[in-house]
Amino acid sequence: MTDYRQKSNRILKCALAIALLGVPAFWLTRGPTSSLAFACSALIGLGSLWALARGIDILGQGKTHWLKGFGFVVRFLVYALVLSAIMKVYPDRSFELFWGIFLPILAIGLETLIAYYQDART
Repeated sequence: MTDYRQKSNRILKCALAIALLGVPAFWLTRGPTSSLAFACSALIGLGSLWALARGIDILGQGKTHWLKGFGFVVRFLVYALVLSAIMKVYPDRSFELFWGIFLPILAIGLETLIAYYQDART
């Protein structure tokens, strides 16, 4: 397993952990509808993060494939379409949707802080 794949798997696990903590947190503080809105947008964020990591794996392998660049465009189109559908179902839950969308960025930042801390200790 490459160093990049190990790091991307750790970021995915971190994002999943944050999502699993966020669902009950939103349930307790804002109610079940908010929790469901967060879970839906977090699932889309996790899927997008996973697709990005696997797309980079494919690019790193040097495979020549017509989906190489097209996959990144499709990823953003699917992301936008699904998020717009979620926003139509939960129009008054923009706070929860924001945190679900922001989840991959939060996971990357948290994993970076963990890596810096581990490097500083060695």
